[in-house]
Formats: sequence, C-alpha cells, structure tokens
Amino acid sequence: MLGIPTHLAPRVNAWSTVRAFHAAAVGSLIAAAIALLLYRLSEPDVVVVGPVLALVPMLGMIGVHVQFGTWRSAVAFLVVGAVCAWWFALGVQQQVPTGWVTSYLLSLVVIPLILVGGAGAVPSRVVLWSFLGFLTGRLATLIAIVQSDAPPRPLVLAWITLGFVVALVLFTTRSTARSERVQPELLRSAREEHVSAYRAGVEAEASAILHDTVLNHLGAITLAPDGPMDPHLAETVEADVAVLTGKGWLAPVSRPRPGAAAGAFVAMVDEHRALGLDVTVSGDPSALERLDQRAVTALIRAVGQCLANVRKHAGTDAAEVSVFDDSASCTVMVVDDGRGFDEEATGADRMGLRGSVRDRIGRVGGEVQIWSSPGSGTSVMMTVPYGPVTGAITVPTTTADGQGSTR
Repeated sequence: MLGIPTHLAPRVNAWSTVRAFHAAAVGSLIAAAIALLLYRLSEPDVVVVGPVLALVPMLGMIGVHVQFGTWRSAVAFLVVGAVCAWWFALGVQQQVPTGWVTSYLLSLVVIPLILVGGAGAVPSRVVLWSFLGFLTGRLATLIAIVQSDAPPRPLVLAWITLGFVVALVLFTTRSTARSERVQPELLRSAREEHVSAYRAGVEAEASAILHDTVLNHLGAITLAPDGPMDPHLAETVEADVAVLTGKGWLAPVSRPRPGAAAGAFVAMVDEHRALGLDVTVSGDPSALERLDQRAVTALIRAVGQCLANVRKHAGTDAAEVSVFDDSASCTVMVVDDGRGFDEEATGADRMGLRGSVRDRIGRVGGEVQIWSSPGSGTSVMMTVPYGPVTGAITVPTTTADGQGSTR
C-alpha cells in the first residue's frame, strides 16, 4: 500500500480484496461438495447428487460476476445463489440427518453469497452487500428448513464469515487512511535521498574532473622543459578551463553517432602518444560501442587517468591498453612494466586511482581490480557491464592529460 500512488491505493486494495473473496467463495462451494461426497462414502444410502448439482450454477455465476464485476452481475448472482441455496438446503435436510453436519453444509453454501455480494470499492457498500448476501442465503435456507419440517439450524460459520468481512473492511479502511498520511512523508524522504545521492555524485565527478585537468596539467608543466609552454599543452589547458567554468558536463548526453565511442577512445590514446607515451592498443575498441554513453564517458576518462599515472609515476614511457568483450561486459586493461606501487600505502590525498578510476567506474556499475607491487609494474582492469546505466553523472570525455573537448 505504501509503495502505490495515493490515488490508486484504494482501487488496488479493493481489487485484491475482491479476488480474495472470489477465491474464498469458490473454495467454500468446493468444500461443500467434498463434504457431501465424504458423507456419501460413510453413509452409502444417502443420495447427494441433487445438492452437489445445486452448487454448479453458483460456481458458474461466480465466473460471470468475475468477468463483468458490475452491480447487475452481483444481483444476478444473489438471485441465482438464493435459488441454489434453497435447492441445496432442501436436499441436505432430506438426506443428512446429523444436525451439526447440516449446519456446517448450510453455512458453506451461504458463505459465497456473503463474499461475492460484498465485492466493491466503497467500504460501506461492501458491508451492505455482505449483509444482503447473508440475509438472502439465510432466508433461502429457512424456506427449505420449513418445507422439510426440520428444526432451525444455526449457521455459525456463516455468522463468523460475516463478522470477518466487516472486521476486514474496517481494518483496511484504517490502513488506507494511515497510508495516505504516511505516504507523502515517505515520498518526500525518498526524493530527498535521491537528491542527496545525485548531489554526491555531482560533487564526486567534479572532484575527479578537477584532478584530471588542473592537477595533471600542473604535473605536465612540471615535467616540461624550460621555456615557453608547449602549444598543444596550452590549448588543452584553455579547453579544460572552459570545462571547469562551464556547465556542459552536467548536460544530458545525446545519443552518440555510430563509431563515436571507439573514435573517442582512439583520440584519447593518440593524445597520450603525443605527450611521449608509447601506447600499444590490442583487442577490439569497437566493444565500447555497446556501452551506455555514460559508461563510455566514465571508462574513457578512467583509462586516460591510468595512462596519465603511467607517464607521471611509473618511470616508463610504454604502456599497453587491451579491450575485451565477453558479451556481458566490456573490460579494459592498462598494463605497464614500471616501478609499481603499494596501493594500501597510497596517501588519502592521492585521488588518481581512488576518485578518477575506482569511484568513477563504480558510479556506472563497474568494477576495478589493480595488481601492483614495487618493482613489478602495474595492471589495472576495469569492467563495465553492458546495458543502460542509471543514477550516473554525465560528463564530457576529458582525457587524463587535460584535454577537455567533448566527444
């Protein structure tokens, strides 16, 4: 009830109650037929064909009422049910002399009139229909009892069923009213949680972009020779300043053109090659085309950060990038034979692998595994599943060396 919109909750609740009542009514008639047949087995002289046949039209009318579900079909069921209850009670009175068994059987044939007649969306109408069904069934059985010149039979089980229906209606009415009061608070809390999660994602991605641009540029400037800044580096700095001061990375991503993902990946690798890193690409970069655009953006940026780390920290000028497609996900590995490192010994202020790789891939539902130790090189494996990605932050494909162009 709490997870259903307020304007739909009463209707859904009424529908589920109707289905439960219909199932219970059918079960009551089947129980009556089984009880008669079992009594027939214990008393071979008893004839139960007539009472059992009287139950068949009631079962048929339940099906009709389930199909149409109108007040006319409910009235028709009560009329047919009253006739069948009279027929059933007349046969039972003549064939079943045991008083408590007769009372039980008569209750079973009246219960469907209480349940099926009580189907409705308005609580007061449910109760009125149930009382009407009970009175109709009780009157029909009384007529049969009088005709059979038998003593009155207390329909204890029918009375219990009527009380249960009334109690259920009162309970569901209170539950619906309570859910209508509580649901707005739950929706407000869910909205606030969603906004908080979205804000945290935006802040995390903004921090990663800041690391991928400003900090990497400072590292590139530090490693550059004395003299005027390299024109290519100057262009990337200007482009990244535009990214940092603008809001384009928060804009929704349009559907990419075919081949755009592989092209952006190759362009990112070429930019690192232009900065002096010997990058060997193996596998099939076209596998990136199957990824959601948000996942493509995150993966390209994470790979770019890995290559930037190779240039700055690995002490080698070569790296290999491999792209794998296992039909369920896209995996990219960045491997170098540099000096390696101990990730657990990395300071909390080092945001490269943590913010720009692990967290970024995690925000699009992927996983990152790192194998490295001092003197043995580093292998970073990033796996992102295929399919739509929800709850991620869309960003342009800024590469790790600072290139801020959007692809």
